[in-house]
Amino acid sequence: MWIERVSLENVLAFTELSVDLGPGLNVVLSPNEGGKSSLFRGIVSGLFVNASSQKGDVLALARWGSGCSFEISLDLRLGTEAYRLVRDFGGREQILYRGGESVPFAKGKRVDEFLAEHLPIADQDLFMRVCGVRHEELARIGEADGAIGERIEEILGGGGEDVTPAKVQLIVEDKRKELLRGRNRPVNEPNRGAVRRFKDDVELLEREAAKASSIAAAREGLLTAISLIDSRVSLVDAELEILKAKREKAISYGELDRNERSSHERADRLRQRLKRIEELRTMKDTLAAEGARFAGALASRTAASLDEVREKLAREALLETGGAGAVPGTRAAAAVWRPVLASILILAGAAGALFWRLGMLVLVIAGLALVVWHIAGRGRGRGVARAPEAADELERLKGERAAWAGSRSLDESRALLAEYASWLECARDVGVRLEEAAGSARSDTGALIEALDAEYGDAAVEARALSESRAALEPFRLDGDGFLRLDRDFGERLEERERLTGERSKRARELAALERVDASEIAERLALAREGLGRAERKVLVLDAILSALEEARREMSGFLAERLPPLAGAYLSRITGARYGTLYIDPLTLKIEVAPAAGDAAGAPERVAPGALSQGTRDQIHLAVRLALIELMSGGESQPLFLDDPFVHFDPARRERALDLVREFAKKHQVVMFTCDPRYREAGDRLVELPERA
Repeated sequence: MWIERVSLENVLAFTELSVDLGPGLNVVLSPNEGGKSSLFRGIVSGLFVNASSQKGDVLALARWGSGCSFEISLDLRLGTEAYRLVRDFGGREQILYRGGESVPFAKGKRVDEFLAEHLPIADQDLFMRVCGVRHEELARIGEADGAIGERIEEILGGGGEDVTPAKVQLIVEDKRKELLRGRNRPVNEPNRGAVRRFKDDVELLEREAAKASSIAAAREGLLTAISLIDSRVSLVDAELEILKAKREKAISYGELDRNERSSHERADRLRQRLKRIEELRTMKDTLAAEGARFAGALASRTAASLDEVREKLAREALLETGGAGAVPGTRAAAAVWRPVLASILILAGAAGALFWRLGMLVLVIAGLALVVWHIAGRGRGRGVARAPEAADELERLKGERAAWAGSRSLDESRALLAEYASWLECARDVGVRLEEAAGSARSDTGALIEALDAEYGDAAVEARALSESRAALEPFRLDGDGFLRLDRDFGERLEERERLTGERSKRARELAALERVDASEIAERLALAREGLGRAERKVLVLDAILSALEEARREMSGFLAERLPPLAGAYLSRITGARYGTLYIDPLTLKIEVAPAAGDAAGAPERVAPGALSQGTRDQIHLAVRLALIELMSGGESQPLFLDDPFVHFDPARRERALDLVREFAKKHQVVMFTCDPRYREAGDRLVELPERA
């Protein structure tokens, strides 16, 4: 491959630049900061950078003030075919044309895929390390006492100034040792490696986790026991409530039963009282009807005034028999006391007949006997002459008697008076009993009966309601034995609850005595420690794999270089130094480079010389010879561009001329682009490209 034309638009130092390059040695002449580095970066970016990339280092290719609108075009020769590559970073588009065709040969990702298949070195970093010999690289070789072997390893293996494969291997080995420090032997805690530290942490946390698990199991068991006790306590409390409610309802049943009986008794008493009052009222009405047959003058008399009437009747009877007008003596006195005593006996017998019938009947018979005796005495006394005063009195008494007895005889009047007295006594007795039954001196018996009837109805309704309430509580009726059993069950439940409460308190104390351990925190720390241990062990495995790969790669690379590089590099070095150094050695293990002086040198010269013992110019010459040989080996027989940045700064004139001749000869096979600010090289190449002093 070789580059025919480079076109840059708004790239780094250039607003617009177009450079034609030939297949041989191309000398790009430009003063300092004239754009040589910009041209080199533009070529590399055109070959390898995707136009749609938005990476910072890609966007940094844009010329200041141009934004992201920049473009790179390359005309390439790949084998026998010519291609034109256009990367428009502003439009994020890339196109590959073949030959002079106007139709794209490839676009987008297909461009990168095609170049990866056809470029001799398809990796950008490797291309820059192998094909770019820059001035700062030579300066670094000079300052490093000729560590050319490390630089070759860096070129082939990647890395930078401080990250060569050899240094990487040392870093990896140190890191591996650091990770494994103290793994299989006692070591102070501060000196433990990550593997030993995480392993110790895992063992410690596993013990703590086992302890936490045991505590958690004990805690769980105690919590379960407490929960079961609480459940049983809840059941016992429910049973106590049931027993308490049952007892209360049984008591309520007893109270309702007593109240019902009391209500029934009250209703019965009210009913009996009502019945008695109604009977007495009927008796009163009957007596009132019977009292209508008595004359009005007699009916208006009270019990106290009847005695006066009786006396007058007795006086009339005495006068009628002439006792009052006869010769005073025993007969007259007898005529007076016999009717009086008979009346008293008859009235007493009639009044007492309601209470003691037999005894009173005797009194009545005795009274009648006296009346008969008195009448008989009157008969014997008839014809006795009456005094005139007695006759007047008799007439007056008869007139008074006629006022209430009418035409009745004296005996009939006496009988009527006795009947009235008996009726009056019965009426008074019924009235007294009616007042006693009424409970007060009420005169409105009908209102009383209505009130009692209403009260009786209320009492009956109350009794019926109590009966219904009691019937609803019938299942809770208990006798004395039932109450005893209920109290016994209640006491047993209370004892069980007290026992359960004590058991729960004991379990709660045991729970409180357990050590407070955050099992989740320990588990989390253990998981982190195991993760850290696994990560550290994986790092060791990765480092082992890296070391193995590095050693294998270095063996392969060092074997390849030790076998094929020394002959080519030695021949190139011999031409540059004028055969002063013609043999080059590479250590297969360390890639350390040494050179052998020519056989005709002064006596006592060493057989091999390390580059560090030589001048900087000679070290640069060794490095150039090695790089040319390296490109030759890696090109695989194809043309491969080589970019040189003032490689002859430390060369003496003779060696510079020989080195320049070598480069011209090398450029016959590989395109060479040499960047320089020295006008001496104006005629050195096959083509001269002069960059303007100001881009």
